Amino acid sequence: MLEGFGEALADREYYLPLTSAADPGPRFAPREVPPGVRGAAQGIWTLWGDPRTGLAEQGWKIHVSARLDRAQHVLDTVAGICFSEGVPFKHLSARLFFLFLHHKHAGRAQSGKFCAVYPPDTATARRLLERLSGALDGEEGPYVLTDRRFRDSRTVHYRYGSFGARSRLRADGTREGVVRDGSGREVADLRLPAFQLPPGITDPFVEHEEQPHAGPILIRDYEVTRAVRLSNAGGAYQARDRRTGRTVFVKEARAHNGLVFDGTDAQQRLRHEYRVLRELHAAAPGVGPEPLDHFTEWEHDFLVTEYVAGQPLVGWLSRSSPLARADRTAESVAAYYEACRRLLASLDSSLERLHSAGYRFGDLSPGNVLVTPSGGARLVDFEAASALSAAPSAMGTPGFAPPPGLLRADTDPLLQDRYGMSAVALACLAPFNETAAHAPANLVLLRRDLADLAPPHDLWQRATAFHLTQDRTEDLTGRAEGQDAPGRRLPSPAEPDTDPRGCLERLAEEVTAGLLEMADAGRPDWAFPPSPEAFRTNNVCLAYGTAGVVHALHRAGAPVPEEIRERLRRDTLALRGTLPPGLLVGSAGIARVLAGLGLLDEALDLLRDADDHPLTDSCGTLAGGRAGVGLGWLALYRLTGDHSHLERAAATGERLLRTRDLPATLGAHDARGLLHGRSGLALFLHRLARDTGDARCLEAGRLLLHQELDRTFPLDDGALSISDNAQLTRAMPYLATGAAGVAAVLTRYVATAPDERCAAALPRLVAGIRVSCATKEAGLYRGLAGLTWFLTEHAELTGTDAARGDAVRAATGLLKYAVPYRRGVRFLGAGSQRFTADLSSGGAGVLLALHRLLAGPLLTEPHHARPRIPAADRRYRAGVP
Repeated sequence: MLEGFGEALADREYYLPLTSAADPGPRFAPREVPPGVRGAAQGIWTLWGDPRTGLAEQGWKIHVSARLDRAQHVLDTVAGICFSEGVPFKHLSARLFFLFLHHKHAGRAQSGKFCAVYPPDTATARRLLERLSGALDGEEGPYVLTDRRFRDSRTVHYRYGSFGARSRLRADGTREGVVRDGSGREVADLRLPAFQLPPGITDPFVEHEEQPHAGPILIRDYEVTRAVRLSNAGGAYQARDRRTGRTVFVKEARAHNGLVFDGTDAQQRLRHEYRVLRELHAAAPGVGPEPLDHFTEWEHDFLVTEYVAGQPLVGWLSRSSPLARADRTAESVAAYYEACRRLLASLDSSLERLHSAGYRFGDLSPGNVLVTPSGGARLVDFEAASALSAAPSAMGTPGFAPPPGLLRADTDPLLQDRYGMSAVALACLAPFNETAAHAPANLVLLRRDLADLAPPHDLWQRATAFHLTQDRTEDLTGRAEGQDAPGRRLPSPAEPDTDPRGCLERLAEEVTAGLLEMADAGRPDWAFPPSPEAFRTNNVCLAYGTAGVVHALHRAGAPVPEEIRERLRRDTLALRGTLPPGLLVGSAGIARVLAGLGLLDEALDLLRDADDHPLTDSCGTLAGGRAGVGLGWLALYRLTGDHSHLERAAATGERLLRTRDLPATLGAHDARGLLHGRSGLALFLHRLARDTGDARCLEAGRLLLHQELDRTFPLDDGALSISDNAQLTRAMPYLATGAAGVAAVLTRYVATAPDERCAAALPRLVAGIRVSCATKEAGLYRGLAGLTWFLTEHAELTGTDAARGDAVRAATGLLKYAVPYRRGVRFLGAGSQRFTADLSSGGAGVLLALHRLLAGPLLTEPHHARPRIPAADRRYRAGVP
């Protein structure tokens, strides 16, 4: 599922719950409702039932699926039976919610569900299954992946699980349903895309349990050898044709699912793709994969094509580009740009043949291009392709599809492909497509940041063809579109080098103004626009909520409006009993912020809650567990000087030191890095040793760092990196999860407790971080602000000119992500689809990183430690425009 996919549907500017959508389309409701019965909104669902009886805690839950065009009839049938039986049920409330849950990018665990029925016991469940399957005989719907179908029904499914009455809080702030298994033990209600029963529970509706599949997976004559990807629309597989031994590519389309917003489903698009590929193969062989077979097996459609050897362009860019390599040379950079030229020329040739055959590709993006072993490019995934005589497909990849305004103004039938080619060329230079779409004039700052890596003129012109005119490329004073606010201008590419302090102070002022402009103390869902995670955890916390933005403003010396302070205090008190203990999404983090605002009593109560929370026994991490709570006590001690707080922190340290199975208290799958891995624990122990002088803490932290270093791996250029966990092997340079977080802690230990292994590893980690500054996001957790934070600390502790230059260069690189707003600037946050203000991915994290540099010794010119905030910008919105 795409990050923030549902939350991005509700609003064009900010992430919001899907239920906030202004127009969710036609509503679903039963046509006949008994007198006195009313539906109750429950997120994207409407729940019907007698509020006096409520729901059972758990049992056999029935799910009914439907085709979109038959949804109202199916709902009326389900409602009539449930009303007659007096059984509670719910259904999706509107067309938009149906499209979301069945979308090709939606999560598979909810796939196919339209109605959910809650029988109070097994006998009622059996009766309802019989009645529903009989009444809906002949109807079709998508298969509900979490469930088992009842007999031969095409719409009625069931599973055993929680009815939503019981759940438990997790350390990450989310909740999971729980059920009692056959022995009465409480276990997680796992909602995986496969039918699964709690231990000790048997299925009473089948005579014989299905046996797990053994041996190779066969789809007719094709033996699956590898799953390429799995989605709500179906799977994509590498397979072997058993008749010939040929390697083929098999694409699956699930019935009545994988919708897009024009209402077409995966099977319709796959059949369309097959027709297009057949016609293209006859007219222009080689433009697309050769179509070999198309058939329906069970209820799913399958398209078999030639297997195109190569790797997706998105992967090729990350592996082949020397722009983020420590060992890059002028020769390697020139060779890379030449490879990009060849690749783009190959795509040009394919598109020319495609257009000559009368088709447009429609969705040209790095995920739909394969780079062949010879360095050429092949187009794959033709589901958005359409005849030039027909209307273009509405599908498109954000950052690679023309904006609506351009589509309306330009009637060229090839516009989508021309725009996509330009966007692919830009992706070859930097992952900057989404920001460029919002702030095209910022591309001149991107070119400045590439510095010695600056692309040749022809590549640059191609990459910016739809964003910068020749005048804009040459006129660097910021008079481009969107830059017309009084007194606002972009810095020239020279200014960040000649006056870095001035540029960064102005940027800090603009970020502050933008945060205050976005503030709205009267909104029910947030006071500052957050990341999508806020809607799965809470809107108050340090990482994603109000506390994080208030913290950044306060640290930077900006005035926090009284209404925002009061909103934070009020919301915290309202949620106090439901908060997890941790630093990022729980009580410990909010306590640190409230203490800084002078609300010491509230902060102390929250930290006591965190200290006593049962989750601290099972979670030791900085993000959600004991280490983060310990940091909260240390912060309160340093603020107040009260030694009882230091004693609390020391007690927390003792508990960590005595933990027998410390890895079990870390994040899932042997998590690595600052927030969820051993580095976070080592950071707390280092700070505890600083305040208590306890050498045991330093030694324990050093051993934890050695274990973290055991999990690093070398890159081709000799730098070191680390992945999220044992399941993912991607190289991560970031602060929250990646090399920067590990190196930040390593730097402190090397400076205070020299260790040969740590000292040797540090420069190799730094090498991979300092050249990773062409990030997709600006944010603190996994963007350039986080790298800036680390490089600033590293420069201060090492004191070298080279480290200082790295930190300043990273900080001035933040300029290019700043998108002008009514007042100030704002930043695209998590997933780069919407603007956010939060600490993790939005403007607050950028402000914190800027303040960290501006308030330190690296920029030695005389300066104010706090960003200057113009009087005109000292305002906010308290529920009114």
